Amino acid sequence: MIARVPSRTFCCCIPVRAGVIVLALLGLVGGTIIAAASIVNIHRDESNKVPAVLSIVIYLLLALVSIFGLIGAITRRLGFIRSYLAMLIVHLLFSTAMGIFAIYRNFKDAPKYIAECSKGTDPTDESILATCKNGATILKSLMIGTFIIAWLLETCALPLFTSDSLGWACFIVVNYSKQLVEEERAELVKDTESW
Repeated sequence: MIARVPSRTFCCCIPVRAGVIVLALLGLVGGTIIAAASIVNIHRDESNKVPAVLSIVIYLLLALVSIFGLIGAITRRLGFIRSYLAMLIVHLLFSTAMGIFAIYRNFKDAPKYIAECSKGTDPTDESILATCKNGATILKSLMIGTFIIAWLLETCALPLFTSDSLGWACFIVVNYSKQLVEEERAELVKDTESW
């Protein structure tokens, strides 16, 4: 008798292995693109490099971490998947801390950005000052929104239905890890039964 392991799913029908591959690809491509954009931006904006450097480090780490997930999912290796999950959790903690710091620096440096934006213009022209303030507000909103969306996706906070729990990135990887453990146990059963 051959032991059969049911495939775990999320979003009602998508296999968790495919989910891990997609998440790893998104992390690899997205992390690389955002890090590259931050590198280009750091050369243009000489005023405050700390948030830009933090962004580069965070997203390069995400790209590197995603390589483990991609290799693990393609080769069906439990060790790589467990490493990917551990690194994903560490990346989430690091990203949260660095994101909070980057947001804090952005808010703290906003008056300096507004002053630089309105420098060389007529000080009595309120429309230029209002435009600079609105630009700083939009930048703050975009930064906060980007970090929150990334954290929600990474922390499993978006409740997409899976076969046995709720979750997204971390839960998909955890479920795939559980599936690989079950598959390895089933292989052991098949091997011992063949004796």
